[in-house]
Amino acid sequence: MFEQAVQVSEALRQSAHQMQGSLHMALKGCPECGTTQMIASPALGVCEDCGSSLVELPRE
Repeated sequence: MFEQAVQVSEALRQSAHQMQGSLHMALKGCPECGTTQMIASPALGVCEDCGSSLVELPRE
């Protein structure tokens, strides 16, 4: 989890000069095993636990 927070922080730092408006945090998750992670990059990738493609989770 700490590594993900560092990735988010670094992504925010690198894109701060391009940002307009407000930033909304989002989650990505695995529909197969239920793993969730913060989105820290434009690519969703695959689940580290089972290898399934990750999807963006809806905001509640």
